[in-house]
Amino acid sequence: MSDRDIISRYMGINKFPCSIQSPIREDDDRPSFAMQERDGHIYWKDFGTGDSGDAVSLMAKLWNVSYTDSLLKIKLDNEYKIPRASLIRRYKGKLHLTSSSAIQVRIREWKQWDIDYWKSYGISKDFCTKCNVYPISHAFFTKTDDNNYQYTVTVPMDKYAYAYFEWKDGKQSIKLYQPFSVSMKWLSKHDSSVWDLWKQAFKYASTISNDNVIITSSRKDAMCLWESLGIPAMSLQGEGYMPKPQVMQQVIDTFKNVYIWYDNDFTHKEDNPGQDNAHKLIEIYHQLKNICIPAELQSKDPSDLVKNWGTLMLKEVWNTQK
Repeated sequence: MSDRDIISRYMGINKFPCSIQSPIREDDDRPSFAMQERDGHIYWKDFGTGDSGDAVSLMAKLWNVSYTDSLLKIKLDNEYKIPRASLIRRYKGKLHLTSSSAIQVRIREWKQWDIDYWKSYGISKDFCTKCNVYPISHAFFTKTDDNNYQYTVTVPMDKYAYAYFEWKDGKQSIKLYQPFSVSMKWLSKHDSSVWDLWKQAFKYASTISNDNVIITSSRKDAMCLWESLGIPAMSLQGEGYMPKPQVMQQVIDTFKNVYIWYDNDFTHKEDNPGQDNAHKLIEIYHQLKNICIPAELQSKDPSDLVKNWGTLMLKEVWNTQK
């Protein structure tokens, strides 16, 4: 890809020279960011900070990654045909996504509060990276307006904000997770066929052990169980989703023991969707085994159990019910 292709794809800008609001600063109220084309390359300068560089270095700043990682992402995005954006628009507080909307993110460095947050659920920074979970500062949503004109909305994320990456059939999809957000806790481009940590679990089975696997309610629960118990775990996009029979059969054929560990909503005696859906699966696939957190522990899911009682209690529940 040429520099012009890179800037066109990710920023929707095709005419040079140009001056725009800085895409790497949220406090730029007037255009103070310039780009020009010279000798077949695009060069930029942010007059608010004095920073400058080429197209790849600009993408590296947008995504908060190294120059080399920026090159790699551009290569992968080009292979997977990420949609082009026509221009950047500022986030106005309202966001309506459609099936055609595309999501990209700016990954930031890990902070101590990120490490502490995941550690409270028994999940380390290194294991987050293994599971393709990264802290993010911004999300970029490519949308199409009523005139079939594409544009990109830039949204600053909360202090606690993370992106879950998955690849299925050669296509990347992203789920955004802001655990303390009131208006946008979850935002996902995963469809119902995407299994979180599917590839990691099957790779584990082919190289280390195929004795056990746990199907649970969310990626956070899967990560908590995997790191705490040393047993691969994966999840669908919700407990209410029924896996395709051929996909479920692939799991059963690969692993000797398949466990279901869904939520136990102990607060509602007559309405317990997690356990209801677990039993529905077991009625179809009799070889599955159910794990249920005892109600007296007052912890709905595995990650809450670790947060409330620690990993030793999680191991005790596992050892008494497996």
